[in-house]
Order: sequence, then C-alpha cells, then structure tokens
Amino acid sequence: MTLAGNFQPALAQVHARDAHEEEIEFRDPGDPPVLDWLDKDVIDIDRTYQRELDEPRVQRILDWFDWRNFGALVVAPDGDGRYHCIDGQHRLEAAKRHPKVTVVPAVVIQQAETVQEAETFVAVNKDRKNVTPLQLYWAELAANDPEAVTVSQVCARAEISIVRSPGGGTWTKPGDTVAIGAIKSLVARRGAMRSRQMLEVLGKAHLKPVTALQIKAVEVLMTESEFAEADAEALTEAITGKALVLEDEARAFAVTHRVPLAKAHASVWFKRCRKRRKVAA
Repeated sequence: MTLAGNFQPALAQVHARDAHEEEIEFRDPGDPPVLDWLDKDVIDIDRTYQRELDEPRVQRILDWFDWRNFGALVVAPDGDGRYHCIDGQHRLEAAKRHPKVTVVPAVVIQQAETVQEAETFVAVNKDRKNVTPLQLYWAELAANDPEAVTVSQVCARAEISIVRSPGGGTWTKPGDTVAIGAIKSLVARRGAMRSRQMLEVLGKAHLKPVTALQIKAVEVLMTESEFAEADAEALTEAITGKALVLEDEARAFAVTHRVPLAKAHASVWFKRCRKRRKVAA
C-alpha cells in the first residue's frame, strides 16, 4: 500500500466529522477574552454579588504564594482603567498583601454591567467541582508529600487499601477504605507506629469497607482507660465477620446509654472481646 493510500481512511473520517459538525448548531461563544498581566491595584471587588472574604483562606494563599499555583483571575473592565474581579478574589487579596507581587495574570472578558458580571460569576462557580479529600491525597502522594507518604506506609503495613474513588463497585477486597480524612487525623494525633497498630486491628479483621466510624472506635478502644484490658489480637477476632451485626448492636447501645456512636462501637467490641478471652481462659 502506498503512503497516500494509508491516509485515505483518515481523511474520510475527517470529512465525515466535519460534515457531522456542520449539522450541529453550536452556541456563539462571543469574542475571545484577552489574556494579560494587570496591576493588582487596579482590580476591585464588587460586593453586590461577591462572597465575603475568607480570611484564613487568604492567609494560606499568602503564606504559600507560588505562581505555579496562582492561576489567572477572571476580570471585566469597569471603565477608567479599572477592573472588577469576577473569579479569584481570594488570590487577588493575597497578591495585594504580598510585597513582592505587583501584577497578576488575568482573563479579561468584555465590559459588562453588574448583572452580567454576576451571571458570569454564577456560571464560573455553579458547575465547578471541588477536589475531594481522596483526590487531594492521591495528588499529594504523587507529589511525594511527606504526610501523604507516611499515611500510605502506615496503611500498607496495616493491610488497609485506600481506593481512588468511592462507589462504583470499588469495594472489591477486604481492607478497602475511602476514609482518608479519618486516617490522616489519626496519624496526626497518634503518630505512625501507634496508628498502624490501631488500623491493623481493622485490616486483619477483613472489614469491607473500613469506615471512619470504625477507625474512631478502635482509637477509643486502644486509648481510653476504661478499655485498658483490650488486646489487639482479641479485638480483631471479636469483630471479624461480625461488623454489620455489631453495628446494629452499637446503635442500640448509643441510644440506650446516650453516648457517641464511636464510643458505643468501642463498648460493644470490648464486651465481645472480653467474652472471647473468658472462653479462651
């Protein structure tokens, strides 16, 4: 086959695609915006539609100011050489407070009235999907963030697997979890070694999935004085294969004794653990 012959199927696909697109009526996107660097002091915030500033958020951006993380603001001309910030007010405020920042990158849309600016603000933010803690963890791990690496190592040694997304049939094996927030908090409070010992109770019990409530319950069991007799191996044996049954029992215990659900789980697990120890004795 000649070289020209190799291109014939591809050209046919291009022509077919172009013909199909000609049949579809796409919305007119309007004039392209201008990409520019603007003096930070000529950009204002219109409080008619903007949210109040979240000071801790501004401070975090300021403390870790890095152009690689800044992104472009969305602004609209307001006349007399000034602009309204439609998207990115927290980044703008951090830039205004930074002594080494004088200009900021911006997507400059057409001059608009307040109503149109507000409509743009809604359009920009309405369908924006925030990064979940789980997605953030995987990104941190890819970036070799020390805390994320520690969490990964703790979970691996405890036979706990952090899945990439919840639902959709992801609970394929014992030890799976999406409770990254609970695990991060546990490691921050108890340290890597102690956290591994606690999570290992759940991992070796082959729970599917391992939940945030179970993580909190095992922490209560292994740290509060009233459960001082609790033994990790006995705890694992007590809850293996009985997680759902014990959950119902724990809920009833929480209502009857008016205690938090995690404490109720700990109490029910501890009771089962003591029964097993008596039988063994």
